[in-house]
Amino acid sequence: MAEPEPHDAVPPSDRTDLNDPQPIIWLRPERGARGPMPAYSRERIAEVAIALADGEGIEAVTMRRIAKELGTGAMTLYRYLPTKEDLYAVVVDQALGFEPQEPTGDVRADLATFARRYRETLRRHPWLAHAVASRPVMGPNMLRGNERDLALVDGRGLDIDQMMQVVNLIRHWVTGATQAETAEREAALRSGMDRTTWQQRMGPYIRELLATGAFPYLDRMVREARHPSRDDRFETGLAVLLDGIEARFPALAGPRR
Repeated sequence: MAEPEPHDAVPPSDRTDLNDPQPIIWLRPERGARGPMPAYSRERIAEVAIALADGEGIEAVTMRRIAKELGTGAMTLYRYLPTKEDLYAVVVDQALGFEPQEPTGDVRADLATFARRYRETLRRHPWLAHAVASRPVMGPNMLRGNERDLALVDGRGLDIDQMMQVVNLIRHWVTGATQAETAEREAALRSGMDRTTWQQRMGPYIRELLATGAFPYLDRMVREARHPSRDDRFETGLAVLLDGIEARFPALAGPRR
């Protein structure tokens, strides 16, 4: 008989049983006060899940698959993470990790470093950008990261709402930019065509459109646009974003109070 699979794969739905007496995963101890030393840990389970998600996509992450990688049964792992919401929360929080960043006094430079660091985290785990775009998991790494990032804009006369606006604007922009990069890579893998090959295939169609004279901006894009690399596009967009933040909050460019 097949082993039962109480929860299949992450990510979970947004539905939560409000009558569930279990506290959220972060309020539950890793192990009971009594009994033998556990053979596994939430961290180890999350490590295996992250490796699966990075290599095969988040859809590959199931307790049955994790158990197979660990050489045990899925029911054994449910003692550590009983629901798919628990698994999802621990996996996302561990993938986010925590990297310290102390403010230097140059807010623009600090925010640029923050944006690049966050981008690299999302690029290491292509599935993570979609995960963090939904409801936050509020795990220890995410919360410590929030404290770190808000400290970059503290002491410049902004209230907490304004500080959150700045930090969240950068997070949301980086998340969207990274999702676009990931989608482009996935499209290339699905089609078997890199960007250059795809452009060559589209060439006859684009020339036909341009011949109608109905697409003057497309004509300019073809003739004038420089088509920079992903990294150059990211840096240009980041500079525009930081210009806008400084225009909206000029005190950020001033001395720390």
